[in-house]
Amino acid sequence: MKKPDEIEIIRIFQSRFGQKSNFVPEDLEILTMPSRNFIVKSDMLVQSTDVPLGMKLHQVARKSMVSCVSDFACKGIKPRYATISLAIPHGFTRKMISELANGFSTASKEFGVKIVGGDVNKGKEIVIEVSMFGIGDRIIPRGGARNGDRIIVSGPFGYSSSGLKMILQNIRTHTKFVKKCKKSVFLPTPRLEFGLRSARYFSSSMDSSDGLSITLNDMSKLSKKRFVITKIPTGADVETFAKNKKVSLTDLVFCGGEEYEIVATIPTKNMNAVRRFAKRLHVPIFEIGHVTNGKNVVLRDKTQERILKRCGWVHLRS
Repeated sequence: MKKPDEIEIIRIFQSRFGQKSNFVPEDLEILTMPSRNFIVKSDMLVQSTDVPLGMKLHQVARKSMVSCVSDFACKGIKPRYATISLAIPHGFTRKMISELANGFSTASKEFGVKIVGGDVNKGKEIVIEVSMFGIGDRIIPRGGARNGDRIIVSGPFGYSSSGLKMILQNIRTHTKFVKKCKKSVFLPTPRLEFGLRSARYFSSSMDSSDGLSITLNDMSKLSKKRFVITKIPTGADVETFAKNKKVSLTDLVFCGGEEYEIVATIPTKNMNAVRRFAKRLHVPIFEIGHVTNGKNVVLRDKTQERILKRCGWVHLRS
């Protein structure tokens, strides 16, 4: 019998919780209370699957918080509080624990999130579970795209996946490009301020950390619209790397994951406002396509149009 992956496991649990017929996946969940709505997100970092070779402990701690902050960013909700639960391997020294603590402290200050509690236990490897909380009236849905909307991303893709190839496959190239890619892996930057200011202009949005193709396909499916991609959002240095190393540029950009960018659809009338915020905050947004009737995500160039396969990172999938 085929073993279930992350998506199938979630479906099984949802069916037991009474949400089989009406559950709509989002980056965040709303808890409706009598006086206000609480916004909640939980995410888990596991050393063997989420921590590449060379990543320092303070970077590991920061990354565990980045995952949640990125989901808040794409919905335009300010994260306010967090709890952190850790599994720590036997033999960790005081110095190592202090480095983890410094990473959490740095991230707390960087993103304005107050850490209010958690738990510590022993484990065979580092496991960090972060739960983050905010307040808001509503969140931007994944499935709200409309005909004519522009599709944007909040930054270039391909650097993290290139960096992971360098680390995992020991691929060598120009030192400056290596540093840039490894920084993308070790110190990812969620677009929190851009999301907080711009989200009210989005018709749909999602975090891209599992891969740009997965994100676009999920948004297309939930919106019941066709996403036409006309521009590959990357830099010339990634294109050169792909060419020199005979790596698929499409795979690097669309199938990588670990890029904590915002993917959003925006009515044309709102584009100038979003561009102004991006310029003010030095966020290098890319307009990569548009929304139309139909289904699937298609990549279009001058001569052809092809369906962009759903590719990226799914836990427990072989």
